[in-house]
Amino acid sequence: MKTSPFIHNVLTIAGSDSGGGAGIQADLKTITALGGFGMTVITAITAQNTLGVVDYMPVPLEMIEKQFDAVASDIPIHAAKTGMLANPDIVTLIASKIKQYSINNCIVDPVMIAKGGSKLLSDDAIQSVIEYLLPVAYIVTPNIHEAEVLTGLSIENLDTMKDAAKMIYSYGPRYVVVKGGHLENDPSDVIYDGKDFTVLNNKRIQTKNTHGTGCTFSSAIATYIAKGYNAIDAITKAKDYITKAITFSLPLGHGHGPTNHLVDIINNIEKIHVIDNILKAFSMLHAAKCGRMFSSGYSNIAYALPYVITHNDIAMFPGGIITYTHSIFRIKEPSFGVDHPMSSFMARINLMNYRAAISIKNEIEYKIKAQALGFPVFTSLHIDNLDEMSIPKNNKIIFIEITKENMLYIIGNTPIEIADTILKIKQTE
Repeated sequence: MKTSPFIHNVLTIAGSDSGGGAGIQADLKTITALGGFGMTVITAITAQNTLGVVDYMPVPLEMIEKQFDAVASDIPIHAAKTGMLANPDIVTLIASKIKQYSINNCIVDPVMIAKGGSKLLSDDAIQSVIEYLLPVAYIVTPNIHEAEVLTGLSIENLDTMKDAAKMIYSYGPRYVVVKGGHLENDPSDVIYDGKDFTVLNNKRIQTKNTHGTGCTFSSAIATYIAKGYNAIDAITKAKDYITKAITFSLPLGHGHGPTNHLVDIINNIEKIHVIDNILKAFSMLHAAKCGRMFSSGYSNIAYALPYVITHNDIAMFPGGIITYTHSIFRIKEPSFGVDHPMSSFMARINLMNYRAAISIKNEIEYKIKAQALGFPVFTSLHIDNLDEMSIPKNNKIIFIEITKENMLYIIGNTPIEIADTILKIKQTE
């Protein structure tokens, strides 16, 4: 039987989260989303949800060992990660198994406390982590609280994060990542390789839905390591992944909701639908001979993916819509990342939960007809002023006049809905 060179096996050694946001569940979602094949050694079973951990029960040592042996004796392990290990006996067992099977790419997430405040590592296990687990770690990823526990230092800024990273490095790992999410200012992370520091600067994302961020980050690192990336690149790419997952986190439950592991997968699935919707809207307008309503080259049909990070997540026609008397044409097929005046407008309205827009000539008759049909019309001097306007965030069809551009933008949920609105205006002529 041939082994596919595209399969990258990642072993996660952690506790199970019944709420699905952290632990083994978060690890498997991350590994799968990033193209890896996930395997597990479950060290504890927790009863928890977004509000916190109700209770947990460590898995018997014999069963943990049997899980590890069953996987490692049969399937190649390209990288591994550890999460919740609960007590000293589990820590020492896992450390010995990592050595036994020569797993050199092990990422250690020294899980100590759950998001809701519950302890997930006994106090007497901390010394075991330092003495046995960190020496076999390739990368260790403590947050500030965990780094303080591991070092005894008080961490308040980047300088003290670097001091902690140096001390943790002396325990044996090849790389240390001290995560700055608990800093008062922007949450920068510090990477230390024994010689140099690398600082990953980040902007704080305003959300309470951060359950499972540490698990997701460390399993993402492990997956990128398994795929052949070097440590710094793997950490950097994992940081990009967790940033997107937090940016579009899921407001589930009554406490700290989970991160969104599927951002890239959902966007990729939606790409065909987005392009198809633009083309259908264009066909509707072309068949109705709406050419005189459009400004040649400046008008366009734009549609964003569900999760927008950059302009590469927004599709439209390169060169815009071209007109000749009553007819409209396109130079090229719609694509993502198009450089067009409409790009900056789309970035603004996406913040208001609108995914689609079609721009037409700014004619007074169109505004009058829109209002007669019950569509609200807003006026702004410039695109940058949109943030100051009280535009409803309800995905209804809305007209926005940008006077400086002398364009009229119609925004809504899909291009087809907007095209249908344009046809209603044309029918009143």
